[in-house]
Amino acid sequence: MNEIPFKYGKPVTAPYFIDRESELEELYHDCSKVTAGGEINIALLGLRRTGKTSLLRNLIDNLKDDKKIVPVFMDCYGIPSRSTFGKQMGELIKDAYIEKTKDMGYKERIKSLVKKKTSDLLSRTSEMEISIANYLSIRIGLQEGGIDVWERSLEYAENIGKEKDVYFVMILDEFPDIAIRWGDDFVKRFRAVVQHQSRCMYIIAGSAVTYMTELVHSEGSPFYRQLKTVKLEKLPEDITRSFVGERLDMEEDAMDRFIDLTGGFPDYTQRLGYILFRRYGKEDLSLERLERGYEEMLDELQIEFKETLSRFNMKSGTYGDIILSLAYHKRASDVARDVNMPLSALPGYMDYLMRVGMVEKEKRGIYRLSDPVFNEWVKRMQVIPYD
Repeated sequence: MNEIPFKYGKPVTAPYFIDRESELEELYHDCSKVTAGGEINIALLGLRRTGKTSLLRNLIDNLKDDKKIVPVFMDCYGIPSRSTFGKQMGELIKDAYIEKTKDMGYKERIKSLVKKKTSDLLSRTSEMEISIANYLSIRIGLQEGGIDVWERSLEYAENIGKEKDVYFVMILDEFPDIAIRWGDDFVKRFRAVVQHQSRCMYIIAGSAVTYMTELVHSEGSPFYRQLKTVKLEKLPEDITRSFVGERLDMEEDAMDRFIDLTGGFPDYTQRLGYILFRRYGKEDLSLERLERGYEEMLDELQIEFKETLSRFNMKSGTYGDIILSLAYHKRASDVARDVNMPLSALPGYMDYLMRVGMVEKEKRGIYRLSDPVFNEWVKRMQVIPYD
């Protein structure tokens, strides 16, 4: 059998990269301005599975030949504390700089210093390059003068930039996961560090579309009108048809159903295409075969979907009840009745679910789960409620 012409489960690059060329060109153009003092901080918005991480990985690949720009990628999802964020960020900055510049002298100086006792390091910081002293303070978790380790990690990139005449593109994927958990004070302090930097630009990416939109456009946000917005939409139907049709010979009714089931999400397009090609090859894909492939995809995603639902249940069982109800009901009044709560209490829960990207608002009083495949899985895992 030929190589399977679909990729999923990791960032996708050409020739599997679907319909994000204009966004990639725009991001690359903005990043290239950083060396001329034209740094632009960017908010990259898009629901989960719309290809944000693949877009960012392709951007990093495109920047590899620019000797003065050092991209640093950090996945913020699930980072437990500010201290862990700072230490991980410090390591990523150091490694990215050394990998890009091949500055082995810098690497060796750090390597020799980390072997020393903490007391020796602190007594000799005045003799070190500022960035190395900065890195070592991050490594030992030093908090001083009210400055936390995570703030020092951002300063570290700026200091290397000034010392070594390089620039950093700091990419923070799934930023809302930490911003929502750590609160407004963290976001304000993050903004305070970022706004004074000249050697770093930031791409803040997130699937919590409502939160990201508020971050840019809410007058109370520290980043109000301070971030350029790049939004990833779902794939247009014609693009999906073309991409899949070049790789699979699918009957017309099966292709229509494929479009409906995957909902324009690149991950599901790649994932279902992969399963179908692996099972049946390229030829003669009927509606029956498509449905079998879809069932396999649901089974494959079951553990991930259970973890998603469990995470909301841990916050409050009410969130889980609302999610289950939304698989069947769209009207707020029906959801409130189904979960046995006053209608007046529902908006607070809905606001949070929209902020984190789980729920979309179609219009006033009408909601739906953002992910069509998750919605189908939720339906199948429960008893059909009354109407």
